[in-house]
Amino acid sequence: MVLACYLATARYESSVPGELVDLALNKVRESIEIGRLTSSLIVKFIRKALYTGVWYKLPLVSRALLLAVKRLPVVKSPVLRNVLLDIMVKIELSTLRGKAIFYGVLVAVRSGFLEDLSSVKRLITLGVSYLNLPELWRILG
Repeated sequence: MVLACYLATARYESSVPGELVDLALNKVRESIEIGRLTSSLIVKFIRKALYTGVWYKLPLVSRALLLAVKRLPVVKSPVLRNVLLDIMVKIELSTLRGKAIFYGVLVAVRSGFLEDLSSVKRLITLGVSYLNLPELWRILG
């Protein structure tokens, strides 16, 4: 799975502590959260998963849950909301924006740009500049 590969690389093969990976995943999650989890947002993420090709890499239970919940007008349950947001983070990490935010947090913390952690635009800029480097020059893996 794509997300498992990124997490395994970030946590075990490089010198990135698990707390930083969790912080980066939380920033990706914050970039997804709007206010209410509506059916139109869920349909948007289903389409994004299909376009990026991660739909068939998701577990069958996650796909079934997304398809079932898209019939609800609004998700009110906090437990269901957290489960759906975890699935949406997996989908978002398959896009350039999600990868850029993820690696932007890691680069910002490693470089000491802690004030940039509050700005999603700055994280995307740092992440895209990191992802555009040749793999030999990348320090995070």
